[in-house]
Amino acid sequence: MKKVKIIANPISGRETALLKVTHLVKLLSKDETEILLNFTHEEGDARRFAQKEDNEDLVVCCGGDGTVNEVVNGLYRSERKKPMAILQCGTVNDFANSLKLPADVKEFYKMIKKMNTKDIDIGLAGDRCFINVAAGGFLTDIAYTTREENKAVLGSIAYYIEGAKEILRGKAFKSESLIDVNIKSDERSGDEKISMFIIANSPSVGGFKNMAPEAEVTDGYLDIILIKALEVIDLPELVSSLFNGNHLDHKKVIYLKTKDIEINCKEDVAVDLDGEKAGNLPMRFKVQEGALTIVLK
Repeated sequence: MKKVKIIANPISGRETALLKVTHLVKLLSKDETEILLNFTHEEGDARRFAQKEDNEDLVVCCGGDGTVNEVVNGLYRSERKKPMAILQCGTVNDFANSLKLPADVKEFYKMIKKMNTKDIDIGLAGDRCFINVAAGGFLTDIAYTTREENKAVLGSIAYYIEGAKEILRGKAFKSESLIDVNIKSDERSGDEKISMFIIANSPSVGGFKNMAPEAEVTDGYLDIILIKALEVIDLPELVSSLFNGNHLDHKKVIYLKTKDIEINCKEDVAVDLDGEKAGNLPMRFKVQEGALTIVLK
């Protein structure tokens, strides 16, 4: 590596990103590597930095899922298939955890020195990319309503706590929380009444390590999870199944793998991409096979 571009959110992980970047820069400097350091300040910065051609050999993304999403969108849209390495610093980091990417800076440095790369799939939702998950419906707004100090201290547990609060309020069982959707794919089509939908590229979603247990980032498919209308009696078994990854055969779960699916809805239902709001239904979701080159251990 002669030139490395670092794109970092300095406040990610309660400013641990800043400490990690400083440590990484010291390690790279010993190799006389040219370092392009880019700190984000507002939405869109990471995408813009990733789009710019600087003849770099590697793009390092340091931040949470939202920062990673922007970098992926920047690389994809500019058709710059530069190797990308993720130094996780956010609250949950589902995608990085699913690939067992190191959070420790020294281990991360060793990984990028080896430059073991692989082409992986990403998802396309309308005209925007996602690397890990697209979702909508009940509980998908928790990432926006959970207090930052709780996320920093508790990590994924903060999301579980907020989710439990919503369930105790009975929101999941109210008819106005249900979504009438029409799905169209080669594998399944028709009308469904659901509480939420999840479109996953990796097994880990929202801190649940096996939300999409059959998902693989190199299989050329997206994994679709539809949660049907829930009743109070369904919750204990469903939650237990979700934690254990045994929910595929649950009566309230529809699970399928597809390359292309369209979800239509007459209601105003927001779509979340990797933890960031990104438009509303209706939307088409497609896999982009091998569209991203990523550095792995």
